[in-house]
Amino acid sequence: MKKLLGLLCCLTTSTAYAQGDVKQPQLIKKSTIHASITLGYGGIENPVLGADNVTSPVLPSVAYYGDDWYFDDFSLGYSLIETPDYYVDLLGRFNDDGFFFELDGIDKLYATGVIRTGTDRPTRPSASPINLTPIERDLSYMAGVASAVNVYDSVWLSAAYFHDVTHVHDGYELLLTGSREFKLFSGIAGIEAGATYKNEELIDYYYTVLPSESVVRLPKYDLESAVNYHLKVSYVYPLSDSFSIDFKLKHTWLDSHLARSHMIEKNGYFSGFAGITYHF
Repeated sequence: MKKLLGLLCCLTTSTAYAQGDVKQPQLIKKSTIHASITLGYGGIENPVLGADNVTSPVLPSVAYYGDDWYFDDFSLGYSLIETPDYYVDLLGRFNDDGFFFELDGIDKLYATGVIRTGTDRPTRPSASPINLTPIERDLSYMAGVASAVNVYDSVWLSAAYFHDVTHVHDGYELLLTGSREFKLFSGIAGIEAGATYKNEELIDYYYTVLPSESVVRLPKYDLESAVNYHLKVSYVYPLSDSFSIDFKLKHTWLDSHLARSHMIEKNGYFSGFAGITYHF
């Protein structure tokens, strides 16, 4: 269940379309529950050292857009202002950093197997610990304000602020994105680029190795706030009212300082899914 939840939150977008009575696979009819299931292949690379990547042959989705409130998979929103060219919403969603630990079951691994100590020879404590603390990081749910404006010919600029409302780490994120959708070969293509700022409290909670989690004495490394960048491409080709071909691929570049931390082995990761979608 955790793997499926992570795939839904990391591979699906938090923006959909509420369009009157238009019936197309890529659009959502207003005040109607829209459900779909995609069969194909996709997953998420896990940048945590020693953790396994997550793959799945199925990707379900459920969304509902009413006059004011909506949910899109695990995002929950309320529209404050909405026009054809801009909107302001209250929005809640899961923080994605926690899924790197939940999806792999990394809470059952000890840090000796998932962290690196650098090129220096590690120094063992004078007395070997008997009981190590498993690496456990909780999921956090973030809530805040999201806004977007259509600046030119379906080019949207958006900004959002999310704060941890579950008191897991009491951190926050700031997101800035630019995106555009356009017709291509009778389908809809999209491209999105963005940056996400994560403050020090959030980064420190997820990516600091505690002394009780390691059998070796690690070189001191202070984590700071981080800015991650991403680029995403997508394509939807309708085959009928009920079927479409769907493709989405996203690459995230981790902040250079974060990528050098003890718990990270990559400076970026891919996520995506491709397959045939049935719209209920």
